Amino acid sequence: MTWNAYNRRKEVLREILAIADQRRDITLTELLDTVDGGREAYANETELLFDIQMNWFQRLSGQLDRLLIEGVDTPEIMAVSAWVNAAGEMPGARTLLDAEINNPALGKAFAKELTLLAASAGVPWNHPDLNGHGKRLQDSARESVVYAEVTEVEAPHSGSLLSKLRSRAA
Repeated sequence: MTWNAYNRRKEVLREILAIADQRRDITLTELLDTVDGGREAYANETELLFDIQMNWFQRLSGQLDRLLIEGVDTPEIMAVSAWVNAAGEMPGARTLLDAEINNPALGKAFAKELTLLAASAGVPWNHPDLNGHGKRLQDSARESVVYAEVTEVEAPHSGSLLSKLRSRAA
């Protein structure tokens, strides 16, 4: 992938996630068809899902790091709070990923998320039910998350980043 293609793909992903945050009923196919250059940046929905999942995982990891530095009562509370915070910041991504929870292509990525949650909560890496612990933490987090209501749908922007910044400044 060229540097230009990489940057374009990241720009398309940002637009897709912004739309998904506003329209939580939208499908991956609709997102790829809605965003200018979506089909050029992503050959199929699975490629897009991998990037959404990676973006989500990075946000979750960042939340875990932040809460570790701030200090929380217990490691379990830290893991659940990190997931809840990340989901609140990325409601569209979380909705899209939840809709694909049984997608075998993402099975390994979802398992790594559960492993991260469990390990962050203090479960040893060699525990035989590491992912089971992660799933219980994730389920607890799902019960706690509250998504902000969508009030306004913003149409996707086309054009360069500079033109988008200029329109925002105006």
